[in-house]
Amino acid sequence: MNYKEMVFSLNRIGIALGSETKLNNLFNLIVDEIIDFTNCDGCSLYITDLKKQELIFEATKTISLIRKDETSVFKSFSVPLDITSISGYTAITGETVNITDCYNIDNDKEYGFDKSYDVKTGYKTVSMLSVPMKSTDGITLGVIQLINNFDNDSNIVPFYSEFEQIILSLASQAAVALSNVRLLEANKNLYKALVKSFSQAIEERSPHTAGHSKRVAYISEMIANHINKKKEGVFANITFSEEKLEELKYAALLHDVGKVAVPENVLEKQNKLSDDEIEVITNRFETIKFSATHNMDNLEVIKETIDNIDDELSFIISKNLPGFISDEDKIKVREIGLKIFNDFDNSEHNHLTEKEVFMLTDFVKGNFSPDEWEKMKKHVSSTLDILKEVPFTDELKDIPKIAGAHHEMLDGSGYPLHLGEEKIMLQSRILAVADVFEALTAADRPYKKAVPLDRSLKIIGFMAKDGELDKELVNMFLDEKLYEIYLEDRDNDRIFV
Repeated sequence: MNYKEMVFSLNRIGIALGSETKLNNLFNLIVDEIIDFTNCDGCSLYITDLKKQELIFEATKTISLIRKDETSVFKSFSVPLDITSISGYTAITGETVNITDCYNIDNDKEYGFDKSYDVKTGYKTVSMLSVPMKSTDGITLGVIQLINNFDNDSNIVPFYSEFEQIILSLASQAAVALSNVRLLEANKNLYKALVKSFSQAIEERSPHTAGHSKRVAYISEMIANHINKKKEGVFANITFSEEKLEELKYAALLHDVGKVAVPENVLEKQNKLSDDEIEVITNRFETIKFSATHNMDNLEVIKETIDNIDDELSFIISKNLPGFISDEDKIKVREIGLKIFNDFDNSEHNHLTEKEVFMLTDFVKGNFSPDEWEKMKKHVSSTLDILKEVPFTDELKDIPKIAGAHHEMLDGSGYPLHLGEEKIMLQSRILAVADVFEALTAADRPYKKAVPLDRSLKIIGFMAKDGELDKELVNMFLDEKLYEIYLEDRDNDRIFV
């Protein structure tokens, strides 16, 4: 290899090493590139673990064994970081070791050759070059060992001393790449910890919906993976990379993080009126009974009057549960509320206050007043605001956008931004389908009953037909019975994200 080719190869290797983002792939890439560059027969890579005082054998490759279709019995293992081994000596001293014949090492050397690999494989290690992988601050991150250098006639020869600096240069590039990948993995682990903490905060804030985000993440990832398998149809040319699947999963886990900003009395509201408010009404109706009967003498009339008042109270309490209330029942609530009774000081009062009547008849979502519903809806805006402040990596940069649109509808009727179809990412559409289906089929909660499966499927089907949810996603989810896979895994505690 002439000088020009050498420079070109070193640059190419540097680019290749710099573009790899996964540790295991990087280890194998280093080994492959060094063998290709040097034309040696084998290469092994050790990584130092200073805390455990160990060397970890991460990757190895021997060309002649591969060509013979022989399978190496070697498996990755750790060895003590000891100066008596060649790799240990290089790691501890930071020195390059160039050995002409591993079976004839001078007795005055502190290190020796371990023949066990040769014995297991029938291989014969002759020449070896052991070089440190040093970081920019001089710390030895690992060791690269080159085995059996070949000349032009395929004879095993020593590694030339003038070649050592070039290999050291390669080892330095490998060390820089290793440091970068470790930093990237550290950042990813930080984000994973952040996602876990946020998700836990959401669940602790609202124990009634504990596990919701994990289940939504599971459904979302399942749908995306199913799209990846499509060979025809509208999803045939769509593929989610490993990074994009991770981004979607994180967005799903974080989609409700904004609920930390929702007032607790709204977030944890179970009925239209709180228990304390119902207790006030119950106590008031005791006064109403006293007011209505204290001048009566006929016990039968007294009993009938009290029974009627109790029936009205029972009716009021029954309408406090979340859910639909008919126009007829609304009229009855208002009629009861407008009735007058005299308090102990002989002042007049309505049976129900205006607020109580309003909360029992004019709620907008299950058990929320219009004002409370607006506060609940703001959790999506809060999610977007919180996540926009997180400095996500390029691979995860769309998490705020995906999570912040999980309540947007394709027809523009969603919230908070009323986005139209063309502005809603596919990932957000997937998240929307997963969120709706999980909420419908979730186990009984204090404020709602689980919707039966057949009705849940009809609801998301109608939402797709009405242009709210993505029709193609919903059709795939229903027609290919992805919901059955999810429900089976959920019911058998197999929801892992």
